[in-house]
Amino acid sequence: MDRLYYCQVVLIGFLFFFGLNSIFAQSRASISGIVKEEISGKALAFASVKVENTKKGVNTDAYGNFRLFNLTPGPQLLIINYLGYEEKRLNIELKAGEKLEVEILMKEQVFSTEEVVISTQIQGQQAAINRQIQSNTIVNVVSKEKIEELPDQNAAETVGRLAGIAVQRDAGEGTKVVVRGLSPRFNSITVNGERIPSTDAEDRSVDLSMISTDALEGIEVFKALRPDMDGDAVGGTVNFTIKKAPNEFRASGKLQVGYNDQASELGQYRGSLSLSDRFFGGKMGLILTGNVQRANRSSDILQANYSQSGENPDGSARVIVSNLNLIDRDEIRYRYGGSVTLDYQLKNGFILLSSFLGGLERNETRWRRRYRVAASYQEIDTRYREINTLLSSNTLSGEHNFKFLNAQLSWRASYGLTNRNTPYLRSARFRELGAFTADLEEARGPEFIPLGAKSNLDNTWFKDAFADTDQIDDRNLTSQIDLRIPLQAGEFLKGYFKIGAKYRQNDRSRDLTRRWTAFGGINDIIADFPERFDLDTEDRIRISNFISGEREDDFLSGQYDLGVKLDTEALNEFSETYSSYYVLDNTFDLQDYEAGEKIRAAYSMFEFNFGEKLMLLPGIRFEETRNNYRSVFGTPIVNPDGTSPAGLLGLIDTVGNRAYTEWLPMLHLRYKFTDWFDLRLAATKSLARPNYFNLVPWQNINYNESTLSKGNPDLRHTQVWNYDAFFSFYNKLGLFTIGTFYKELEDIDYIRVSRNLEAGQFRGFEITRPVNGEFKATVKGLEIDLQTNLRFLPRPFNGILLGANYTYVQSETFFPLFEIGPRSTEPPYQPTIIDTIRQNRFPGQADHILNVSLGYEKNGFSGRVSMVYQGITLGTIGTRAELDGFTDKFIRWDLILKQKMGNSGFTIILNANNLSNTPERTFLGSNTFLTQEQFFGWTGDIGIQYNFEAGKRGK
Repeated sequence: MDRLYYCQVVLIGFLFFFGLNSIFAQSRASISGIVKEEISGKALAFASVKVENTKKGVNTDAYGNFRLFNLTPGPQLLIINYLGYEEKRLNIELKAGEKLEVEILMKEQVFSTEEVVISTQIQGQQAAINRQIQSNTIVNVVSKEKIEELPDQNAAETVGRLAGIAVQRDAGEGTKVVVRGLSPRFNSITVNGERIPSTDAEDRSVDLSMISTDALEGIEVFKALRPDMDGDAVGGTVNFTIKKAPNEFRASGKLQVGYNDQASELGQYRGSLSLSDRFFGGKMGLILTGNVQRANRSSDILQANYSQSGENPDGSARVIVSNLNLIDRDEIRYRYGGSVTLDYQLKNGFILLSSFLGGLERNETRWRRRYRVAASYQEIDTRYREINTLLSSNTLSGEHNFKFLNAQLSWRASYGLTNRNTPYLRSARFRELGAFTADLEEARGPEFIPLGAKSNLDNTWFKDAFADTDQIDDRNLTSQIDLRIPLQAGEFLKGYFKIGAKYRQNDRSRDLTRRWTAFGGINDIIADFPERFDLDTEDRIRISNFISGEREDDFLSGQYDLGVKLDTEALNEFSETYSSYYVLDNTFDLQDYEAGEKIRAAYSMFEFNFGEKLMLLPGIRFEETRNNYRSVFGTPIVNPDGTSPAGLLGLIDTVGNRAYTEWLPMLHLRYKFTDWFDLRLAATKSLARPNYFNLVPWQNINYNESTLSKGNPDLRHTQVWNYDAFFSFYNKLGLFTIGTFYKELEDIDYIRVSRNLEAGQFRGFEITRPVNGEFKATVKGLEIDLQTNLRFLPRPFNGILLGANYTYVQSETFFPLFEIGPRSTEPPYQPTIIDTIRQNRFPGQADHILNVSLGYEKNGFSGRVSMVYQGITLGTIGTRAELDGFTDKFIRWDLILKQKMGNSGFTIILNANNLSNTPERTFLGSNTFLTQEQFFGWTGDIGIQYNFEAGKRGK
């Protein structure tokens, strides 16, 4: 009965609202149009269009279009502003019910000694600057023009050029971003404002390497949240905008071929195509894009692990090499994607349908030599795997402007899907026992380990083989509705009131399967087919059965000898031929799970503009979270010899759920001291939800190493207070910003390692599980950003552009650890466990980040050289400082050169990445103990681009 009553009230309310709206419908007028550059006719994105002495105002979209609804008939004055251009004031006379269309031409501000130069790079810079200074929050922007002037392979690399962003790489290519020192799981990634589901097996992070920059209209990084944005973005929200149809038919295509220095291979290629037009008198727009790329991401890798062996005379830890890996990896990546965007302009708004698809296919072959010093054996193994990652984002949205109260109603519904699938993984390993000589020097560094290795192939035998599959699906369903009502009190106070609600449902599942030859599986194959293999004196399969030749001698620039080359195809054939001898390792089922998350949110916010100087935006957001999960729980059974689990005991399904709510107050303030200088302040509260798998009550026991890992269903979410203060200075030459931020995190979750000394089955085991920290963690930093052009210089130097940003980040957090204390004085005289903490910075945080780009554009030529510097980054936490792991600092140089071929519409392009062949290095404690070094070489490509716009060429 109550539900029926409330439905009737809501229905009557809507009928009343729309009825009143229709009463006023006949008397109001509207203006739509486009803002262009006077000489070139290029559209100006994010120009400000306002009606004087009213609360009406909008910014143009990426193609210079704007629409103003519900205007009072009579004389009106339009005021148009765009940084770097003279203010335009346009007097118009509106009739009742009129739908006026206008074209506004803006005149560029120039110096008396300067020629008027219409530069693509300058326009891209100005579009980004205008978007930033007009925003009511703190945001960094990469415009579509700038994206086209960067040689980046994917979206992660482009985002990494903004202030406050560090990039995590895989195989030398950017994959995830760290925003303001906080790891990727703390950030929100969206396409056209809609959340991208996670692609990671363990946490909530998103792999951006599958997103090609060819499909993007622009990139926005919001550093301070508003109440109308999702509250779970502690570092920031990275939003990718997809291209929309402009006002006329356009076509563009690009094709590039390239070279990879590491593999000495030419076969790289990259292509993209875009078609767009408007129909039915411009009411409907359609844009189609597609892109494809083949990239060789092969690398030479050194990896080392260390352990503590006593102390040095000065009291520091004596660190020795416990494991050394030499890896030769061949990897080909195929990146593809596309988008379809359809928009229809209504009398009072629009409806938009957008679909985006991005995919990445990886084919990897890895050869590895492993020096297992601590265990006194050596292994040679190989692995071939295919990894396919797919992103699909589909959104239907609309915006409607009502004459009653000048209200604006917007809505959207979306379905997003990510899929990370490893359908084929085959690996095999060969072992040599007693593999080191007595004069092995494990304390002098990795380069001395091979000198003490016997590397006797005659004593190296086939140990075991594996066949794995892994499937991770993440689905995101959202719906949202927002209502915005303008407010005005006289001529001094203007603004709006906005309320809205959102529902988001996320469902994730993982299915990991391993089949392997187990203990005795290889022996069974030998017993059934003894004539097929060359056996050693102990009737084991020699490695010589699968050797295809010697590895090349330039591995890691000739520093190390990788030795023999295993025949991967022969080993894959072995896996297929003898698949019936492989058995299921059902301990891997303990990592399977299904998890769901339902989030209901509601918010309200105001924006008050007191005159032209002060903007105040208060608001609050409410979020209710409900989690559910399903997994399996069991205890591995140990073989009679105690060597390895043989199965699972007591395998049962586990289910659970939890719910919690959070209120997130937010306040933004912007004060314009002059027309070229403003201050922005923000105080916002946000949250971070635990990783799905950490909430599942899974358990994994390794009897060989006496370790136990498990989840924690009682893990709490993290609450964060964020404070920002930014000064901005801007004029026709560019933008300079300097700002600081401070974040305070409570209940942050960590992975805790402890030792169990209680009597029972797991006595003496090392236990690993996620826990909430007892102390608050903090992050603070400084961001400086400069974007400028030098058009005031005499020719030919007036074509120079400069961009630079610097970020300093400092964080403090406390990691739970344990120490083994003295033995008790009473039986059973066992040692005591002392829980302790270590203070350190956040993993993934680089103290210093610097981006510099120098561009030049003149007479159809465009060039840009870019440099990125990233300081030392904490990677892993040890029990003491000497055992902490770090990623070394690095500098990368990139280059892009473009030359237009007159007015033909064709442009020649030359790209070069990682010109200095900078390797990626990680180390332990100090750079004396190298833990990983990867060389990827430089890459370069050359290509041609064609742009066509109806009625124009060469744009």
